[in-house]
Amino acid sequence: MKKIKKKHLLIGIILLIILILGVKTWNAMCSSTRIAFVNYQVISLGEISKSNDNNFIKLKEETIDNIDRWRRYDIVLINGMGLRITEEQRAQIQQLADGGLKILTTAATNPANLIVSINEWDADSLKQYLSAGGRKNYRSMLNYLRNDVDGKLFFTHTVEPVEESRAQLLYHPNLQASNAEEELFVSIKEYQNFLAVNHLQQQNAPRILVSGMMGDASDLILKLEQTGNEVYATRDIASLIRSHSIDSISPSAIINMAHGRLGDFVVDYLKTQNIPLFSTVNINRMTEDWEADKQGMQGGFFSQSIVTPEIDGMIRPFVLFGIREGKDGLPEAYTLPERLETFVTAVNKHISLQHKANKNKRLAIVYFKGPGSNSLIASGMDVVASLYNFLTTLRTQGYNVNGLPESPSALATLIQQRGSVFGTYAEGAQAKFLSEGQPQLISKSDFHSWTDSLFTPEMQQNMQSVNGDYPGNYLAKDDETLGLPVIRLGNIVLMPQMPAGTGSDSFAMVHGTETA
Repeated sequence: MKKIKKKHLLIGIILLIILILGVKTWNAMCSSTRIAFVNYQVISLGEISKSNDNNFIKLKEETIDNIDRWRRYDIVLINGMGLRITEEQRAQIQQLADGGLKILTTAATNPANLIVSINEWDADSLKQYLSAGGRKNYRSMLNYLRNDVDGKLFFTHTVEPVEESRAQLLYHPNLQASNAEEELFVSIKEYQNFLAVNHLQQQNAPRILVSGMMGDASDLILKLEQTGNEVYATRDIASLIRSHSIDSISPSAIINMAHGRLGDFVVDYLKTQNIPLFSTVNINRMTEDWEADKQGMQGGFFSQSIVTPEIDGMIRPFVLFGIREGKDGLPEAYTLPERLETFVTAVNKHISLQHKANKNKRLAIVYFKGPGSNSLIASGMDVVASLYNFLTTLRTQGYNVNGLPESPSALATLIQQRGSVFGTYAEGAQAKFLSEGQPQLISKSDFHSWTDSLFTPEMQQNMQSVNGDYPGNYLAKDDETLGLPVIRLGNIVLMPQMPAGTGSDSFAMVHGTETA
């Protein structure tokens, strides 16, 4: 009996040893290679993620604030460009490197942050892949990390030599596969041959130039082409202008994926050629976080994406790109689909104005005015006189401004009669306006078609909770009709900005509401 127990115990020990050796062998030769990226641009992370075709390579973004979590990875890659860390954090990273964690820091602007625990040969090879960029190089870099740095022997892929980055003037999304690397072109002629072969050239079609690097322009380019435009995309608009290659394009509009200024000589060119400059904005954060934030954007990123491009003459800054969790869990920039149609439609309408006589152009001017008898106000500005001067200038340029009063004071009287703003408490004033103020009538079907297309379900529910079922109590002419203050002067309409809130506090009505 004792011999049988000893035999079973021996077999158990042997099996346990085999299991332990098997696990160690698996971990050493076969298990997944876990790679963390710290302080990398989302655009780069998206390209790296899309390049990964090995299921045994796991990618994750990490932050400086969670250094303790880095122990769970096999390799940590740090982009040292602009990296701000404390002495304590630097010591933590160095301790991990000294303890065996493979760390590679590149492009460190502060030499003290240049922490590397990978041998010099491997570090130099990896830097070459990163520097050259492109999905093929990123794919080889990931395979190199698994094969040579992590030392795995199984489930490995071939490491290709570094492919030097091609000189490029223009690019276009790959038409054969949406996730494939984009097509690159070194000349206008080469690009136009590509357009011709793929039936993307249309006679007399507007040409739109897309520039910048703060988003993935693929969906934008394809949508512009689908709506009848010939699209040229570049990451270096300055070179196009300096080389005069842009003269062969003669763009009707430029869309810049903005961040910072384009430069004075670019702006001078746009002014000389009278080319409108549009801007798309990347919120640079997870979309759901942006949607939940009442402020949306703030700080330096707001300045670089909105304020600074406006110095270049950018119009209609429009959020088009957000961040989502992509393949492997890495963040990636993507086009917000519900906003793409709106933006492209606006660009196409602006371009169509270039071919329309001023007398046929229709213009809406929205002004701010306090409720009741409050005047149109703006700091240091005589609003009514300025508005009148603007309207008379439009008339001299051929716009149809029929019915414009003979003086600024007469315009002020007209605005008070037909373009006023009413507090929700002023039921008598509302009733008088609806019967005598020539309101613009809005039908129930129009109202719902507009709000259904523009408001989220949450906004519509919020609006209904405040105002009730259509038409509500504010400016309702009857059960089926709303009446809005609108002054029509030929093809020009003047409209007050409606109060966002309700109640008797004028300031809170304008500035203090959180309702739709």
